[in-house]
Amino acid sequence: MDVNLLVLQLLNGLALGVLYLLIASGLSVIFGMTDIINFAHGALYMLGAYVGLSVIDATGSFWLALLLAPLSIGVVGVFLERTTLHRIYDRDPLYHIILTFGLTLMLSDAVEFIWGKSPQQFPGPDAITGAVALGPIFYPKYKLFLIVAGIAVAGGVWLLFEKTNFGLIVRGGAQSRQTVRIMGINISNYFTLVFGLAAVLAGVAGVLAGPFLNVTPTMGDQIIITAFIVVVVGGLGSFRGSVVAALLIGLVQSLGTVFVPQLTGFLVYLLMILVLLVRPQGLLGEYEVRSDSTKVTFSEIIEPVSITDKRALGLLGVLALVPLGMGSLYSPYFVGLLSLMFIWALLALSLDMVMGYMGLLSFGHAAFFGIGAYATGLFTMHVFNSFVAAAAVAIVVAAGVAWIIGALSIRLTGVYFAMITLAFAQMFHQLALTWNDVTGGSDGLTGMPTVDLFGAGLVSLGDTATFYYFALFVTVAAYVVTVKLLDSPFGRVVTAIRESERRVSFLGYDTNVYKRRAFALSGAIGGLAGALLATYQTFVSAGTLHWVVSGDVVIAMMFGGIGTLFGPMFGAGLFIGLQEILSSYTDQWRFVLGLLLVLTVMVAPRGLITVYSSVRDAVRLRMGSGGGPQRDAATDGGENR
Repeated sequence: MDVNLLVLQLLNGLALGVLYLLIASGLSVIFGMTDIINFAHGALYMLGAYVGLSVIDATGSFWLALLLAPLSIGVVGVFLERTTLHRIYDRDPLYHIILTFGLTLMLSDAVEFIWGKSPQQFPGPDAITGAVALGPIFYPKYKLFLIVAGIAVAGGVWLLFEKTNFGLIVRGGAQSRQTVRIMGINISNYFTLVFGLAAVLAGVAGVLAGPFLNVTPTMGDQIIITAFIVVVVGGLGSFRGSVVAALLIGLVQSLGTVFVPQLTGFLVYLLMILVLLVRPQGLLGEYEVRSDSTKVTFSEIIEPVSITDKRALGLLGVLALVPLGMGSLYSPYFVGLLSLMFIWALLALSLDMVMGYMGLLSFGHAAFFGIGAYATGLFTMHVFNSFVAAAAVAIVVAAGVAWIIGALSIRLTGVYFAMITLAFAQMFHQLALTWNDVTGGSDGLTGMPTVDLFGAGLVSLGDTATFYYFALFVTVAAYVVTVKLLDSPFGRVVTAIRESERRVSFLGYDTNVYKRRAFALSGAIGGLAGALLATYQTFVSAGTLHWVVSGDVVIAMMFGGIGTLFGPMFGAGLFIGLQEILSSYTDQWRFVLGLLLVLTVMVAPRGLITVYSSVRDAVRLRMGSGGGPQRDAATDGGENR
């Protein structure tokens, strides 16, 4: 072993770990105080780099940028907290995640609009350019400065929280908000200050990362997942844990790049999975996540729409007529777009079984979507060109993988379950990128044939209208089966677990068995959606497995209405449609989509499907208070279903 190379990589790992610490420490203090998983933190880090770049362009001073940019990002953080998150602290944690995801879309597109998409160079200060001799090796001065500055900032944050009255109040609020309120302290103001401080730390990290990494609009997306892993491995809400985990992960990545390069993309995820399975609260976590923030719950149960409902039959009738206008009223592209909506509706249906009916936050469903797509592509290319046979394989493989993931992680809840499922999905994404001989690597799986339904050459799914009708049939059939399943004794137990798992356990049910089976069934539906996607595109890419796909499905579910089955399916179609329409009018369509998502979370948290009934009930209430006709609540209760 080359000792000089080892020392060099240890220093690189330390520099990388300090950068992770600056980002993760902000995430950690936010979660410790508010239980919020802030996806927008990566966007604030990215924004800090760009604001710092602008200050340097205007003044020529890196040091002034290091002062002004973080303060500016702190102001942005305070503004975002007061106008959005401040209003929904009492909501389910899922809404916090989705809202910050929407803020990320808005900030990322705003940066692209102002600074452009091209990578930009971030000049470092002249005083610390070049390298310095450390014995027999030379090491960049700037990286040494990054290590020292990062440790100094982290030390200052530790002193603030451990040795000041401000820190005492924040730590007290993290343990019991009600107790702090009883003492006459306005804890909401401290929430805002903590969020602003975390944003300042993100800004500091962005400026310090500028000369170290490329400055691009996607730099936040690339680092936020690693920062979340740092927080989870260290212990949610534990600053000391974040310090240890950040340095550990930085070293693991740096050493892995040189000594086990084939495993570099897997090591961090494997580390998090191992920690979550052995010690879910993290290396130095002192407490579990509060019980009221561990699962998705709803104050109102909205029953799925029956397929025999006249509204459902009317919609199906309209959809059945769509291909008849192809070529005269609209192009085949429009029909194909509707087919893509059906595929995403199927994926949303699969995730709703987990999130809406089991109450578990999952950010790993892209794994089953991608596995189904790859299984179908490989089967039709190398075994037999039949969708029926390929889809059967895709369903079995996806369900099997889901069962294994469920067996390992289903005992976890809330944020822990979300992060372990994300880790598994990212490992499959990395596998698809690196297993070139099988998956095609970053080029994707090319050369797929036009898929035949049965393999006899009688029904080609390459025909736009044929595939449309088939995708519609599969989606409707999957919905009907899922509704029947959830209305069965098995489904009622699963739903009861969402409401009170302890009570179900007292009744003698093995809740882990039920959750594992439901998770496997959900994975099977996700695999079927992937099979349809591969058939539709005749191409499969590793991007299908990426965590962003899981995030997009959660967004779609939010638009429609989580926990209703039909709501997420409607939301998926709306999500795809909005992407298509908005992108045809503006390059900043993600900003508009993010804004709509934020407004939906704040105004219609149960999704757009509830807007009609809410407006109707408000009108009836207004008419009733004015002496108009009133309906008896006992006879009107079923119309919300």
